[in-house]
Amino acid sequence: MSNLKELMNSVYIPSIEGADIFNHMFRDRKLELKYIGMLPPSLELKQLIKTGLKYKVKKENDKWLSSDIINVKFNVKVASGKSIIKKISNKLLTELDEEYKNKLKEFIKTIELESVLPKWDEISSEQLRVKLYTDGFILNGIRYKVYKRSSSKSRIGQCLFIKEKLYDSMMNWGRLGLNFIIDKQMDYPSLLAYESLVGSAIERTIRIDPKNILIVNDVESKFLQQSNVIRSSKNGFLNSFEEDTWITNSLFDGESLLDSSYFDDNKSMLLLRNHMFKSAAFNCNVQLFLKEHCPSDINYDDWEIPSMFEGVKLRAKDVHFIVTPSSLKALKFSSLLGTEKEMWTHWKKVIYADNCIFGICKNEKPSKQGHDDTGFILQQTSYQMLNSLPLSQSDMNHLCHYEKQIITRLKNDDSYFIDYISNHSNKVNSHAMFADLYKHNSDIVNTKIFRNFRKDVINSHVTHVKNGKIRLRGDYCVLLGNPIEFLLHSIGRFESNIESQSLKQNEVYTKLFDFKELTAFRNPHTSPSNVLVVKNTPNFEIEKYFNLSPNIVCVNAIQFPLQDILSGCDYDSDTVLLIDNDQMLSLSKRVFGKYKVCVNHVTSSKIKYQMTNYDMAIIDNELSKSQRYIGRTVNIGQLCMSTYWHLLNKGHTQKELKNLLKKIDVVTVLSGICIDLAKKMFNINISQEIKYISEAQELMKEKPLFWKYVSQNETIQTAAYDCPMDYLYNEMNQLKIADYRKNIDFNQLLLHKELKKADRKQLAKIFEYIETMCLTINQAFASSIPSDERDRIIEDIIRYYQFYVGRLKINPNTMFSLLEKVIRDEQRVKITTKLMNVLYNTHKEMFLHAFRPKTPHY
Repeated sequence: MSNLKELMNSVYIPSIEGADIFNHMFRDRKLELKYIGMLPPSLELKQLIKTGLKYKVKKENDKWLSSDIINVKFNVKVASGKSIIKKISNKLLTELDEEYKNKLKEFIKTIELESVLPKWDEISSEQLRVKLYTDGFILNGIRYKVYKRSSSKSRIGQCLFIKEKLYDSMMNWGRLGLNFIIDKQMDYPSLLAYESLVGSAIERTIRIDPKNILIVNDVESKFLQQSNVIRSSKNGFLNSFEEDTWITNSLFDGESLLDSSYFDDNKSMLLLRNHMFKSAAFNCNVQLFLKEHCPSDINYDDWEIPSMFEGVKLRAKDVHFIVTPSSLKALKFSSLLGTEKEMWTHWKKVIYADNCIFGICKNEKPSKQGHDDTGFILQQTSYQMLNSLPLSQSDMNHLCHYEKQIITRLKNDDSYFIDYISNHSNKVNSHAMFADLYKHNSDIVNTKIFRNFRKDVINSHVTHVKNGKIRLRGDYCVLLGNPIEFLLHSIGRFESNIESQSLKQNEVYTKLFDFKELTAFRNPHTSPSNVLVVKNTPNFEIEKYFNLSPNIVCVNAIQFPLQDILSGCDYDSDTVLLIDNDQMLSLSKRVFGKYKVCVNHVTSSKIKYQMTNYDMAIIDNELSKSQRYIGRTVNIGQLCMSTYWHLLNKGHTQKELKNLLKKIDVVTVLSGICIDLAKKMFNINISQEIKYISEAQELMKEKPLFWKYVSQNETIQTAAYDCPMDYLYNEMNQLKIADYRKNIDFNQLLLHKELKKADRKQLAKIFEYIETMCLTINQAFASSIPSDERDRIIEDIIRYYQFYVGRLKINPNTMFSLLEKVIRDEQRVKITTKLMNVLYNTHKEMFLHAFRPKTPHY
C-alpha cells in the first residue's frame, strides 16, 4: 500500500451559490471567490492533476487552491428586481452614510430602468439549476461546464462545474471511455451516482492486478415470512399490510474477499474505490482455503475455477480477490458493449491503464468514545435507538448512570476535566491552551474565565447527552455477510436454497465480546421492528479462513430477514452497533420478533431519462430534496414513536394504536427510500406522504420535551410525554450543581512586567487583529452556509490571523500588557479567550511563562 501523503493534498476550491453566479453574469454584481469547498485526496483528483488542473499554494496556511473546479450550491433563488427594490428601500430608512445611500438609490434607478428585461425576473433554485446545467457559466473569462456530483454533497444538491478545457478528457476518463448515447433513454440516476465513486476521499492506495480477480455471481436467499408490507393503498398513500410475502436477501451484496497478503497494520476491511467499483474487501486467507478445498484428483497448480462468465476460468493459484457484480457497477451498463462479459473485459483494460491502483476510503476503526472503569470500550446510542425501546424512567436512570457520573466528575474533578479537554482539542478550540495553562499553574481553574469555559464545555456535553448520546459498553462493527458461504460459492459448492452452513438465524461471530447475546442497532433506525437481538457464537471455520479485528461482525441472511430488520443493510462497509448491556438486552428482547419486519414494496419510478444536462438537472433537483426528506422523515417517525409509547403508557391498547403503528411502519420504509434517492427514484410524492402521516389523529399539537434538542425549530410548543427520550430529558435536568470554588483573580496569576516597556504599536495591531478575527468568525456563524464550509471558513480565519500575529516579535512586557489589558477592559473581555488562544498557538513558551508557575495537585 502507498501512503496518500506521497500522492497529493486536498485541493480547496470555490464554493458559490448559483444565484451569485447569475447576479455576477447578468446583473454585474461583484463575486468574491471563497475557497471553502474541497476536493479530497482521491483517484479523481490524481487524474485531474495529471490532466492539467492548476493550483497555487496559499502561504498563510499551505493550502492548495484551485479555481479549475467550482462547487455550485442551489440553496437560494435569484431575487426579482421588485423584491430587491423593496429590500433596499427598507434599508434606506435606517442608513446614515449619505455616500452609501446615494449608491443604493442609483442601484434602484438602474433596476427600474431595466425592469422589463428578463434578467430582473425571479428565478427559482430549480429553474436556476436547469439554466446553469444546460448553459454553463463564465467567470473571469473562463467557461465552466457542469461536471458531476460532489461526492459528499450530492444529497443537498451541490454539484461540481469544471473548466471547459478539462471537461472532455475527464468525462471520458470518468465514464471508462464508453460511448454513452445522449438521446437514448437509460438509467441516468445510477450513472450519475456511480461515476462519482472515483471522487470519494481516500486514505491510501493499493495495487490489485485484474488477472488476480475472480468474479462470481451474486446469490440470493428467498423465503416466505409474515411481514408488514409497505405499498400504496386505495387512497393513493402508503400503508402497512400484514401478510405473507417473499423476502429476498442478497447474501454478498457489496462485499468481497481479498487475500491476507494485501493487508497490513492488523486491518480486516478495506473499503475500495475504482471506476464504477465500490466494495468492502475483507481480510481472508483465500489461498489457504483454495488449497485445502482443491479436488483430490487435480493438481493445485492446474486447478481452474469458473468465473460468472461462460468459458472464463482462473487458475486457483492466481485468485487473490473474489468479487460479485454488486461491487462492479459498470456491469449495469453492459448493453453499451453487448454483454456483461465484454464489459468485464473492457473494465479490466481501464484498470490496467491506471496501473491497477485502487483507492482505500477507510477501514474498520474502534470507537473514540473511550472506555469504562473496567477497560471495556464504549460507544454512544442515538435518540432513535432509545426511543424505539419500551423504556421506563427507572430504566433510563440506570442506562444513563455512567453519563451522570462523568458529568459530576467534569464539574468537580480538575485533573479529569483537563484530560477530557485534552482529548477533545482541535485546531479551532481553546482546549489545549487551557490544559497547558493548568499544567503550568493549576490555580487557573479558579478564575472566572476558566469557570466560564468549563461551564460551556459541560453544558455542551449535557446537550449532547440530551440528544440521545448515551455511552454504553459496545461499538460499531462492519457487517460481513455469510463469509464461509461466500468462499464455498466461489468454488461452486454452495446452494442458496439450503440453510446456512455456518451461522444460523440470528447467530453472529465477532471478537468484540464474549460468546453471549447482544443488542444490535443500525442507522437509519426508526422503530421496534429495527431492533435486533443476536447470539455471538464461536465458529472455527471463520477463525481459520478470516483474519478479523474486533470491529468486524459476521452475520447470516440465509432464511433470516436480517437486511430488512436492519433497514435494508448491505455489506459495502455498513456497520451495526453491538451493545453488551443486560438491561438493554432485556428491553430489546421485549420487542425483537414481536414487531413484524417491514418490507418495501413501493414501486420504482418508471420515468426514463436521456443523458442530457437538462435531465441531469431534473434528477438533481429531486435528489436535492432528499436531505430535507430524510430529516422530516426521521422527525415524523420519532414523533409517532413518542406518541405511541406515551399512549401505551397511559393505558391504551395495542389494538387502539394499530393505526399509529402502521404510520410507524411506513416511516420505517420511507427513511430508506429517502436515502436511496441518490441512485433510484420511486413512484411516490415523499413530501405528501410525510404530510399525510403528520395529520394522524393520534398526534398531539405539543411536541415532547426533548424535541427542542433534535429539531431546528426553537419556537415549538412542548409537553411532557411518557416516552424514553423525555425520560432522558428529565434525568439530565436533575443533575447536581458543581462544588463551590473560591474565586482567584486572573491578574494574580500573571508575572507582572513593566507596562511602560510594552510595544504600544504592537498592542494596537494585535488587538485590531483579534477583534477583526472575532467579528469575522461571528459573521461566519451567522451565515446560512453548511456547517463543514463554515468550519473551514473559521479555521482559515484563525490560521490567517495566527500567521500574522506569529510573525511579530513580542517581548515579555508586551505579552503581559496584552493579558492584563484584555481582562481589565470590559469592552474587550469577550475576546479574551480568542486572544489567549492565538498567543498560545503563536508564542507558546512566552505565553505560558507570562503566568506564575504552580504544579497541579494530582
